Amino acid sequence: MRFEDRTQNLRARLGVVQCLVLVMFALLALRLYDLQVVRGDYYAERAASQRVRVLNVRAPRGAILDREGRLLVSSRPAYAIVLSRSDVGRRGLDALTGPLSRNLGLDPDYLRERFDEVRRTPAFESLSLKEDASPADIAWLEAHGLEFPELRIEERPQRLYPEGGLLAHVLGYVGEIGPRQLESPAYRDKGYRPGDVIGKEGLESVYDEYLRGRDGSRTLVVDSLSRTQGLLEEVEPRPGQDLLTTIDLDLQLVAEEQLRNTPTRRGVIVAMDPRSGEILAMASYPTFDPNLFSQRITTKEGRAEYAALLRDPLTPLYNRAIRGRYPPGSTWKIPMALAGLMQGAITVEDSRLVCGGGIRVGNKFTRCMGNHGRPDLHTAIMKSCDGYFYRLGLRMGLDGIMKMVDDFEINRRTGVDLPHELRSWTPSREFKARFNPRDPNWPTIGTGCPSATRRPRQKSSPSTRRSTSS
Repeated sequence: MRFEDRTQNLRARLGVVQCLVLVMFALLALRLYDLQVVRGDYYAERAASQRVRVLNVRAPRGAILDREGRLLVSSRPAYAIVLSRSDVGRRGLDALTGPLSRNLGLDPDYLRERFDEVRRTPAFESLSLKEDASPADIAWLEAHGLEFPELRIEERPQRLYPEGGLLAHVLGYVGEIGPRQLESPAYRDKGYRPGDVIGKEGLESVYDEYLRGRDGSRTLVVDSLSRTQGLLEEVEPRPGQDLLTTIDLDLQLVAEEQLRNTPTRRGVIVAMDPRSGEILAMASYPTFDPNLFSQRITTKEGRAEYAALLRDPLTPLYNRAIRGRYPPGSTWKIPMALAGLMQGAITVEDSRLVCGGGIRVGNKFTRCMGNHGRPDLHTAIMKSCDGYFYRLGLRMGLDGIMKMVDDFEINRRTGVDLPHELRSWTPSREFKARFNPRDPNWPTIGTGCPSATRRPRQKSSPSTRRSTSS
């Protein structure tokens, strides 16, 4: 008869151990299935990314030249501090804000905005944190490479604009493409990607497709610490095309010098070849430094400089040459004289009209700069006689003046190859209905000189409206 010791309950304990072992093996099998089958492609890509990395090599933008081939805008070699998104560890992006702002001079708010943008845009592979890095920045990153393996230094072409804001409103500036632009078919269909640098304003924006060139690439072998072990493949970038403008640099320098010395501290000068319509000089004052946007905008000082531009009551970012509306003054008399001859209000043989020292409209007398008697058309233009053209406007009537506006395309855009050009506004029945619908008697007569018309209230006047662009 065999003796069995039931006091230790060994059989039950052994069964529990066996069940635990089976459960552990089942969990390991499920985990292995998840790693190998369910998420196999993901981890294969992660493993490959630790061995092979493709870096974008930015193409240098084409130069911008004046009509004589003199250099206006160029690109120079510079270094940028770049964040590799795939190498960001468990500590996450937010943990980088403090060290980067303290040691690289980056604005903390700028870093938070950039990191939020990365989270919203999975397509970001590399993120430029600071352009035109200084030797001190590079030395700090080299010394802390093991501590921050997600950061690296890249050589990138840096846009270089003339000093003193010369031609700033014409040339424009470059910047990183924004999320809204990436959503636009105009950019998305042309292969633009997050992080690409594009023209934001001026000629840089209009001719960006030609200036930007085609980026290259470098395929590297890296270790687990993102250190380069070898080069597998290199595709050379293709530089952008150069742009030859109609600007005469000598004339532009004279125009900007005149504006700097103006007492009002703001103004605009445009010089054009009347035979071809080519713009020889276009200066708007006050101006700004486009190098801010391509070099310093990521730093604390650069952000403060940009904020000061936005707050400046003189609106230096505003191109007054194409975005302002101003009374034409006596330049209005030339097309009006031609229209008066074309419409038969006057003739070459009989063009004399009374000056009268001005004209009375209602209870207001608008004076002329002199009293020229009864001049003919030639004398009226030579003396710039306001009284003559007031009465010519009465002969032509409102319909005749509006026909002149249509015939000479005064209310149309010029078509200059710069963005944001505004269309002119000439007083008309439609203008009246839009800005002063409560006054049925204005304007009851046509007049060729804007000083003889009643202007809308200041808050609606185009000439007092100001705007800025970033």
